[in-house]
Amino acid sequence: MESGKEEIIFVRKASGLIRTIGPITILSIAGSYVIADGFYLFTAGLGYKAPGSNIPLALTIGGIMMAFMAFAVVFLTVALPRTASEYVAISRVLHPLPAYIGALVTFGVHIWIVGALSYFLAWFWGSFLIQAGILTKNSELVSLGEFLSTNVEAGVIIGIIFVILFGGLQLLGTNVFRYLVNALFFVALAAGVSNIIISVYVSSLPLESIKSLWDSTYGSGAYDEIVSVAEKHGWHDYVASSSGIEGGYGWPGLWSPFVTLYIALLTSAYAFWGYEFANYVAGEVTRPKRSFFIGVIGGIILIFFFYLVISTFTLLGFKEFYSMYNYVMNTPEAQADLTINPVQTPTWAVYLASVVGESLPWLAVLITLAVPLLVMDGLPAYIMVPTRIAFALSFDRMFPEKLAEVNDRFRSPHWAILTVMILGIIMILLTAYSPWVYLISVITAITLRWLFSAITLTILPYRRPDIFSEGYTKKIGNIPVVTIVGIIATVFSLIILGIGISLIIGDIVSITWLLLWIILAVALFYYYKYKNMKRGIDISKIYKEVPPL
Repeated sequence: MESGKEEIIFVRKASGLIRTIGPITILSIAGSYVIADGFYLFTAGLGYKAPGSNIPLALTIGGIMMAFMAFAVVFLTVALPRTASEYVAISRVLHPLPAYIGALVTFGVHIWIVGALSYFLAWFWGSFLIQAGILTKNSELVSLGEFLSTNVEAGVIIGIIFVILFGGLQLLGTNVFRYLVNALFFVALAAGVSNIIISVYVSSLPLESIKSLWDSTYGSGAYDEIVSVAEKHGWHDYVASSSGIEGGYGWPGLWSPFVTLYIALLTSAYAFWGYEFANYVAGEVTRPKRSFFIGVIGGIILIFFFYLVISTFTLLGFKEFYSMYNYVMNTPEAQADLTINPVQTPTWAVYLASVVGESLPWLAVLITLAVPLLVMDGLPAYIMVPTRIAFALSFDRMFPEKLAEVNDRFRSPHWAILTVMILGIIMILLTAYSPWVYLISVITAITLRWLFSAITLTILPYRRPDIFSEGYTKKIGNIPVVTIVGIIATVFSLIILGIGISLIIGDIVSITWLLLWIILAVALFYYYKYKNMKRGIDISKIYKEVPPL
């Protein structure tokens, strides 16, 4: 076609999106995405899942690994600040096929996250109400919380409401999105500050004081009941057989390097997943180089401080009781022997609220409130990610082109958002009513995008010096800094990917989920390549060009 190069390359001459997002929103997206169940629920549960581990060390190493993997994406983003920048960069520098696979797998993972998280928000809010009811001696709150935590239909209805609410607000444009993300994150963070304060307080107390405070919340003898029930049901043997250490329980006592750097490391890395996910709205960010470095670095510092203070000081205060409580609350036979303590899922907030439940019930409620708030505030970001992936693929004519349309009034990719909302609701139903969807392990799948991004960054200065010159160009000697970061990130990505694969061997659900999305990605890639060829469009030209703003 000779009528104009723009006609045969992209869907249109401009993206239609507007640049209104700054560093505060990038930090808010990072914090909202990262600080959620990965920290509060899964790392707190390592006392049972990875007994004998050094949790602060695992968090430190996992967080550093994720920081390098995040900066692999950030450096690509500042060189190519476009919607779904990592997909754009990988496809223009490395190869279109791995870019497409990484993008579509990430799309699939986030459709699942939107559905599963929305459905389980009823559980998180129900858990909060149960804890708040126990702490304030309000049986009606406990009953409501139990209903929300166990009723499938309640979970479905609440999940659908959240998807419609947060997805609908994104239809109103980037300005509404950034105000929403900022407001939700800083309100949740304010509640989270209570966790920091009480964790420091707990670490300063002798064990006898913690025992007394625990008993004052749950009843006389509650602390000793956990200890005796744990010992009766084999806590010592469980820790020893799982960790290979005798007489230890994990840091600050004796701990196992193997358990720490294998099982606990993957969970810890998962807890830091998402520093850089504002890259998906990079085409809507003002002054990208400045905004991304301030926002992402600020997010990393904030999240590290939040995680390490709460986990370190809580463990210093509770010591072996932390491990015993985890064991009892994860062992049905032990739970059956409890007559004083309520059965609760162990989170960092449960430990901290339990020592102020009697003396300062309002503070205990605030501590537990941080958990559902910090989980809920991630939902707008989780919805945003697949909408921008769909937009970017469509803009390259490699997905239904309708999804690249932008609303004339609100400048939002409305068809992409509506599609994600519909798919998210379908995933809510599958999570609620299928026997397998909620069991999916997703970090292994998501690591593909970090691996492809890291390799792309490594070769960027040599493969596409024109793109490299638009980003961060500093060198150490004759080696570009981005190449050094890319090599380190590649190694870390391979480590996380290797651990992840080793842990899902035999997990048919997760393996099937990953393989199906990879197969779908390859099939769609070649379908759209053929379709475009039939229309006289050479996709090799598309992938040589940088999408317009």
